[in-house]
Amino acid sequence: MKLLSGVLSLLAASAGLGSAFNVNCNSNYVSYYGQNSAGNQKTLGSYCQDATEDLIVLAFMNGFPNILLNFANACETTFPGSTLLHCPTIAEDIKFCQSKGKAVILSMGGASGAYGFSGDADGAAFADTMWNMFFKGSSSQRPFDDAVLDGIDLDIEGGSGSGYAGFINQLRSHYATDPSKQYYIAAAPQCPYPDSYLGSVLNSAWFDMVYVQFYNNYCGLNAYPTWFNYADWDNWAKTKAINKNVKIYIGAPGGPSAASSGYVSGSTLGSIYSSVRSQYTSLGGIMTWDVSQSRSSGLASSIRAALDSGGSCGSNPGGGGQTSTVTTTSTKTSSSSTTITSTPVSSTTTTSTTSQPTTTSSPSTCPTNGGKCSGYQQGCNGQNFAICNNGSWWVAPCAPGTYCYLSGSTATCDWSNGRPTDGCAVSGGSGFSKRQNLVAVSKITKPNLRPKPVSAKSNVPTRVEFVVSDLTDNKFTTVIKIQTNKDAFSGNWSISFTLPDGQTIDSSSRGSASTSGNKVTIKSDVSRESAKNMAAIFKITGSFKGDYVLPDTSSAAFYAV
Repeated sequence: MKLLSGVLSLLAASAGLGSAFNVNCNSNYVSYYGQNSAGNQKTLGSYCQDATEDLIVLAFMNGFPNILLNFANACETTFPGSTLLHCPTIAEDIKFCQSKGKAVILSMGGASGAYGFSGDADGAAFADTMWNMFFKGSSSQRPFDDAVLDGIDLDIEGGSGSGYAGFINQLRSHYATDPSKQYYIAAAPQCPYPDSYLGSVLNSAWFDMVYVQFYNNYCGLNAYPTWFNYADWDNWAKTKAINKNVKIYIGAPGGPSAASSGYVSGSTLGSIYSSVRSQYTSLGGIMTWDVSQSRSSGLASSIRAALDSGGSCGSNPGGGGQTSTVTTTSTKTSSSSTTITSTPVSSTTTTSTTSQPTTTSSPSTCPTNGGKCSGYQQGCNGQNFAICNNGSWWVAPCAPGTYCYLSGSTATCDWSNGRPTDGCAVSGGSGFSKRQNLVAVSKITKPNLRPKPVSAKSNVPTRVEFVVSDLTDNKFTTVIKIQTNKDAFSGNWSISFTLPDGQTIDSSSRGSASTSGNKVTIKSDVSRESAKNMAAIFKITGSFKGDYVLPDTSSAAFYAV
């Protein structure tokens, strides 16, 4: 493999540099590399021989500030007397990819691992470490030797947002010392807005690119156009982001087995991309998890073709993240509206691309917080939307710049486009299904969790998360995520939890499910599980009556033999 990488580097040198990655284009293709999701992962350099991807994200640094790296079968060697990976083959491939005009960045975080900062000082100190180990600084142990990365990506799926702003600010100060090269800051939040882990960080630090994961959630690509919420992220980019030129990417599963939900065909993804591109100037392109999946499924070639069919680039080639020298004008798209369909418990907003809503009634009195209402009424009061909660109005403001209008019996927040901005409206008492508690998370600890390959331990913290993937009529699909923050667990595991009243489970995409009353137990298929895991992600399907509610995570118990 080292010989292959060396030959690739020589070929690249003789052929000359490829076209440099331009962060301002809306036709960029980003894909993750390193976790061998499809089971047939090739060397990094082999994916850079053609012009399919524009930027590769190495996954993952799944431990920091005590550094842990995991690139699956791509690198398994360490520095002598250390657990730190030393990856000379990847190092040569990084340089080859860069010689072809591609950018290569390192993703920090992931679905499982032990990471996080105690505060900004801790984050800033680690930025110094990162600069020395992966960029233009110096260190006695550099995992990629003399290769210099093009930036970092934050895929934070656990812990708190503490310290990341300090980390980014300090790293950007290092970036500024090297004007010869463009460096980037990226993030990969899940699609529900705001992101539960990076929400505050995205609002307080500079980002060049945001790869929104439109999968494993109710707002995924498979929910387009009803619940697909790119407009929420575009609004963030235009109104709250520090970098008003930040680019938002449509994150997609690279193949049917790459995610629990959200995979769509190449033609469907191309249509969604074309629609988003025609409406939103914040679009940067498409991201896939991961390159082994997208190349195996053939989705990568479809994506490249879609991106090349009419994409465009702004000014300031290369971006760089050091300075903000380009000013663009935000455009408000009349076809996007935010539909309010949650109760005050979760106050979640979702995006649709339906026709303009119309007011269905004009009461003499606007809905006011605490006022009387009945059933499942919704209403509008100028820039505020209102939802009837147990006989009383609950009133909340729309996003800045938008106003409330009724579409049938549903309150929506939308741009005015010349319509009245101070109107009042109340719907009838319709009995539509509400979506409550769209994300529920807690930590569960069981003394008989026995992680491997480390020694058996007791009271190992394990995090469980339930996320709504799809609700259609009285059918639900819910994603279950199980992860440890430090130690692996065996492939012989089970999880049990209590279903809310009115719900029944039909199937599980991983293992086998059994029920006893409201208690559900899902056991792994030992013959198909790997010997060790730090996370298990799968989906369950079933039926519900009344309003859908996620299982209570406090009822969850996880066991590994």
